[in-house]
Amino acid sequence: MFAALLSALALSGLAAAQTTEPASASQSLVDLLPASNAVVSIDVQKGLNDALPKLLVGNPQIEAEVDQGLAEISSKIGPDALKFSDVVVGVGVQEVAGPAAPKVLPVFIARGDVSAAQVVAKATEASKTPCTERVVSGKTIYVCQMEVSSVKQKAKGASVSSATKILKETAFVALDANTVAFGAVSRVLDTVEHRSVVNPAIKGLLKDSPTTVAAFAMENVNGLEKLVPLENDDVGNALKNLRYMAGSADSVADGFVFSGLFRSADAASSKELGSLLSGLQAIGKAFLGNSNRADQKLYGRLINNVKIAQADNDVTLSIAIPQADVNALMAEVKIAK
Repeated sequence: MFAALLSALALSGLAAAQTTEPASASQSLVDLLPASNAVVSIDVQKGLNDALPKLLVGNPQIEAEVDQGLAEISSKIGPDALKFSDVVVGVGVQEVAGPAAPKVLPVFIARGDVSAAQVVAKATEASKTPCTERVVSGKTIYVCQMEVSSVKQKAKGASVSSATKILKETAFVALDANTVAFGAVSRVLDTVEHRSVVNPAIKGLLKDSPTTVAAFAMENVNGLEKLVPLENDDVGNALKNLRYMAGSADSVADGFVFSGLFRSADAASSKELGSLLSGLQAIGKAFLGNSNRADQKLYGRLINNVKIAQADNDVTLSIAIPQADVNALMAEVKIAK
């Protein structure tokens, strides 16, 4: 599916630059999303042109692999293959009866210097069966069967998990001249009909600044224990009492800043969570603080630099990682052959 989108971008990039008008600046992509349990926003160009080079400079092997991949995309698809400027994801969580995990239903909205109609047309060509069409609120939605990989848990005695190809129903629609939406059919329909919007509490927690590369905000949902096993201990109780979570990654002059926020149902639960996180930080310092190994010294320094604060119902965490430490961390990453 994503290969089809990249192909469409390459074919349409130059024409789009000449024929499309920028969408209204007053209507952000988040405003186009339907009601969602979680929202993610990504500044694609800042990620590609700023954050990614700063991450890769610390590991020449990975940098060479990524450069080779981007060069292959440019030669096979065209230099305009990565023209999206911003992407948002709205995730709906649908609880199901019984022990099964809740259904996670995403919708992606992407905007860039592209022809949305050509992006959708190219994407539908990858469907394994003819796409069906629905006209909703004056827009044509294409419902297609896209081939995706499904990874099953490894069986006892197996060394790796098994992966199979399955068909997944996916909808595509051009929202305007340079904005496309795709994802779960029900979520794309909700986007086009626009009968609901993102909860202002979630939107208000979504960081948006000139340095932000990616951010997320989400509410705690029923059925969380089916996704993340929760015990009746301090950690489990703290997570059960959470109401909202948010975080962001910012690319700054010297490295990166990562931030997180945990909003509890009441101040007492927030204090308990703050104490728990501070305790975990103290344990990390004790284990790594006196190590003579260079890598463990680095981890200990990072743990020590995490700032934890608690006020009212909120616990906040933040850490500034200077570029030298980013380089050292990335140097530890190895590519499996």
